[in-house]
Amino acid sequence: MNNWITGVDIGGTHITVCIVDADSGKLLTHTLIRHPVDPHKSADEIITGWSDAIEACWKLANIQSARIGIAMPGPFDYEKGISLIKGLHKYDALYKLPVKDLLCRKLKSDTSEIRMLNDATAYILGEVALGSAKGAEDVLGLTLGTGLGSALYRKGEFEEGDLYCFPFRETVAEEYFSTRWFLKRYEQKTGRKLSGVKEMAELSDTDVSVKECFTEFGVNMAEMISNRYAPEIPRTIVIGGNIAKSADLFFPTIQQQLGPLHEVKRASLGEHAALIGGAYLWQT
Repeated sequence: MNNWITGVDIGGTHITVCIVDADSGKLLTHTLIRHPVDPHKSADEIITGWSDAIEACWKLANIQSARIGIAMPGPFDYEKGISLIKGLHKYDALYKLPVKDLLCRKLKSDTSEIRMLNDATAYILGEVALGSAKGAEDVLGLTLGTGLGSALYRKGEFEEGDLYCFPFRETVAEEYFSTRWFLKRYEQKTGRKLSGVKEMAELSDTDVSVKECFTEFGVNMAEMISNRYAPEIPRTIVIGGNIAKSADLFFPTIQQQLGPLHEVKRASLGEHAALIGGAYLWQT
């Protein structure tokens, strides 16, 4: 139990919590909790939802508390625990607030018991340690969902990515590589509104506009990766997040555009990757 860490993955619409055995990197899956989160609620409602999920995990583990490693979307001051998220369609209420301190008060814990890192960095850390990127030396990790996350792994070092704000076309990359792009682009093509990428993917066998959207997405992604990282594009590109569940519809396009020197792989650990990555914060 001394080596148990509370791994926390905070997404744009959910929080996932699970106890991780830091020695083995394995999750105690009977303690896994996944709660929905409304990112447009007040700061107190958001923090309360997070703390409730963490306490529910502890209850399943039959413990009062444990050290916490949190994978959190950016921009964020991870050392001080202050949110810098603004204008990204999520968590605006937390802007400039001491999130770590507020969470500690709810949990009746100490700030020294909480460490935080970028969610995409945590994701790729987990994949490098135990997943699709294990053994790779040069990795670009991407997470695709309500927003765009990225991280680099080179020569044994992790680096938080900046793709969400990287200039692309007439705006920034996140506007092209998120759920809202798919829904907007499909509506532009057809005049019809859909609820999410999952619904779109389910129509791919019968709706040519869906296939066109996914192909366009893949072409755009390869262009964005090349623009940002050429001439040193990482050899291994690992992609996770909810949109990656439809990998068959756009991975081949990315692979074709980037060429045989690069390998596009789907993240294999799912939401477990960020939980493991958050726990690994306590290995340093």
